[in-house]
Amino acid sequence: MDIAENDSDEVRRLRRTMQDLVAFSTLPAAWGLGPDGIAKSLAKVLLSTLDLDLVYIRLPQPDGSGFTETVRSKHRPDADHCITEAKAPLASFLTSVALAPVTAVRDPFGPGTLRTTVTPFDLVEEHGVLVSGSQRVNFPTEQERLLLGLAANQATMVLQRQRAEQALQQSEERFRDFANAAPAKLWVTEPDGSCSFLSQGWYEFTGQGEDEGLGLGWLNAVHPDDREAAGKHFLSANERNEAFSIEYRLRRADGVYRWIIDRGRPRFSPSGQFLGYAGNLLDITERKQSEEQMATLLAAEKQRATLLAQVANASKSINVMLSMESIARTLTEEARSMLGAHQAVTSLTVSENWAQGITAVSLSDKYADYRAYSEKPVGSGIYIEVCRTNCPMRMTQKELEAHPAWKGFGKHAKDHPPMRGWLAVPLIGHGGKNLGLVQLTDKAQGEFTEEDEAILVQLAAIASVGIENAYLYEQVREQDQRKDEFLATLAHELRNPLAPIRTGLAVLKLASSIDATVKTREIMERQVEHMVRLIDDLLDVSRITSGKIQLKKERVDVRTVLNTALELSRPLIEESRHELLVSTPEETLLLDVDPVRMAQVVSNLLNNAAKYTPEGGRVELSAERDGNEVIIRVRDNGVGLAPETLPKVFKLFSQVGKTLDRSRGGLGIGLALVKRLVEMHNGHVTAESQGSGKGSAFVVRLPLATTQKIGGRLVAGEHCARSLSIPRRILVVDDNVDGAQTLAMLLMLSGHTVETAHTGPDALKTAHAFQPSVMILDIGLPGMSGYEVAEQLRSDSIMNGLILIALTGWGSEDDRRRAQNIGFNHHLTKPVKIEKLHSLLIEIDANNK
Repeated sequence: MDIAENDSDEVRRLRRTMQDLVAFSTLPAAWGLGPDGIAKSLAKVLLSTLDLDLVYIRLPQPDGSGFTETVRSKHRPDADHCITEAKAPLASFLTSVALAPVTAVRDPFGPGTLRTTVTPFDLVEEHGVLVSGSQRVNFPTEQERLLLGLAANQATMVLQRQRAEQALQQSEERFRDFANAAPAKLWVTEPDGSCSFLSQGWYEFTGQGEDEGLGLGWLNAVHPDDREAAGKHFLSANERNEAFSIEYRLRRADGVYRWIIDRGRPRFSPSGQFLGYAGNLLDITERKQSEEQMATLLAAEKQRATLLAQVANASKSINVMLSMESIARTLTEEARSMLGAHQAVTSLTVSENWAQGITAVSLSDKYADYRAYSEKPVGSGIYIEVCRTNCPMRMTQKELEAHPAWKGFGKHAKDHPPMRGWLAVPLIGHGGKNLGLVQLTDKAQGEFTEEDEAILVQLAAIASVGIENAYLYEQVREQDQRKDEFLATLAHELRNPLAPIRTGLAVLKLASSIDATVKTREIMERQVEHMVRLIDDLLDVSRITSGKIQLKKERVDVRTVLNTALELSRPLIEESRHELLVSTPEETLLLDVDPVRMAQVVSNLLNNAAKYTPEGGRVELSAERDGNEVIIRVRDNGVGLAPETLPKVFKLFSQVGKTLDRSRGGLGIGLALVKRLVEMHNGHVTAESQGSGKGSAFVVRLPLATTQKIGGRLVAGEHCARSLSIPRRILVVDDNVDGAQTLAMLLMLSGHTVETAHTGPDALKTAHAFQPSVMILDIGLPGMSGYEVAEQLRSDSIMNGLILIALTGWGSEDDRRRAQNIGFNHHLTKPVKIEKLHSLLIEIDANNK
């Protein structure tokens, strides 16, 4: 019986369970509903299936805006409309689910008390609950708990699936909205590589129709030259499921191709399955253009750096060159190589004579047939404009040929290859002096640019410094050579008169007759005069080159100047047995000149003609009027001048007749003196010659006086009558003992009482003891200088009235001025002519009367 009853209970439970499961099987039909429908269907099934008195369900809305609530009651069919009434006794369940497994509450819709249990819906961070109540004392059974949990779990799964589907739909909608609104062009592909989505930006950019770009249709918008490579790149990445980035040109709706960058990243499912790609395209045309510009700029910068390095290397090479020809050649080669020209020519005109200019030429293989071309520029044409203005010129070939100064290709015009452009830059020296120019023609690629001009200007500036340095070096070397020759000549010229003087002294010791003594004395006097002239010439050069000479101009007839010069030069002309032809104007031609210096000019020219004309030659002197000028010409039929020596003939220490006997040579200063003295008189002197052995002519041009009226007297050649001065007490002071004693002897022979001293302190002692009326005082004395001696004497009242005469080798104007300021009355330069000293003493006598 008991077993039967137990079997019957088990059968009933099973039957009941099957009924419940059958009832629950009706729920999936409601799972397609929203949260409200699911809650109501679940409450209805649970109320009837489990024979419950009350069911309350609360589920959150999917958009988070609130809750969906529903109530089912066995005692009240419209309980769903009385949710607020039902929630009052259930309030504790709605705030927390951490209550006892079974709780007794009042039935809001019926009599009695309900045993209630709470089953939560397992929704993340959302408080959804299922409250079940029954008046049965055994509620809930274990089976009922399982069924409630099953129902809640199914509902939770359905809700989660619905939410996921809704979220996915919203995500896709948002993606499409974003993709279509984004400025970028977005796309999605499937695992097989076919495109399944293209954003609105794609269609607007490419102009393709709807769905035209799907699949592999997007390749149709790719540039034909890039299409195959882009397709292969994408499909290769698709096979490997790897991210990729490619650049290609994409056709815009207006037909213009733009550079884009196409990037794609693979999509994978949570399980790692490859789902295709998502990617975007960005227009990078501006970036590409910037990169190309940067590449161009970088290439230009590298080229510029290379050019600067080449300029620096050229500068190093030029700086160590001491030859203008080498500099011109280097400049020409480097300029053509650096700037890519077919032709380069450098012309130097340091001497301002194009015919004597230096020319360097560099030609590419294009002009191989012209490498033997050696014609020199003649100083005309368009290039002379560059030298005249000292400004660069840059022209296209068309501009060059249209320029009025362009002279074409002359006889080569017919066969000359076509050219492209011309660039010329002057070579500018110190003080803006033009030294020539460098020209580039026929650029290999393009036209000559502003940058080409800047590079050539820099090269030209470097070369100009080098050219001037080389020129100065050549000048210094030449001057050094001339200096050595001058010193050798000076030694020769000084030895010549010293030899007969020394010999004459020996003769005087041995001579027994008056005639021999007189003849020897005359010889010695002539040689001393010759030495004095040499020293005077040297002093004149020093004074003129230092600007310390002062002209004493007078109005004088040119014939007087010529006569004085002839007096000075006639002995040398007669000694050489030359024929002398003189032609003077019949009219009076007055000049405002220093007559002594101008007679010196003509005399130097006559002496030069006499020395460099073989014995028995012809020397001509003439003067004539030419407008407002007088032309003085000295011509000879002597050794002549080679063409290359003409520009150098007036340079200091220049020797123009070295082939002649050195005994007739000079110091190389006579013509330099002539040039400087003539220029000081606002005149001009030139040398002419047909060549060696054909004689020469020197032409002096001087301005005539503004009025042709004599207003002064000529001082050259004027001699004072020889007479003796009043005997005086004279003290001679010179550290050269022989010089002091010989001068003392001469003065004593003239009737004067003379004492000598040889140092500064001795001069003061002797002066106080001897009480001279005249003191002839050297400047360079040991112990005390002549200036110091003079200062002490002038401060001594005992020496009042003492006449101080400076006799020194220092004869510049500054020396004379200093002596006068210290207290000297007169200044004489060694060696002094005895006649001049006598004249000075006579002048002192006259002034003291």
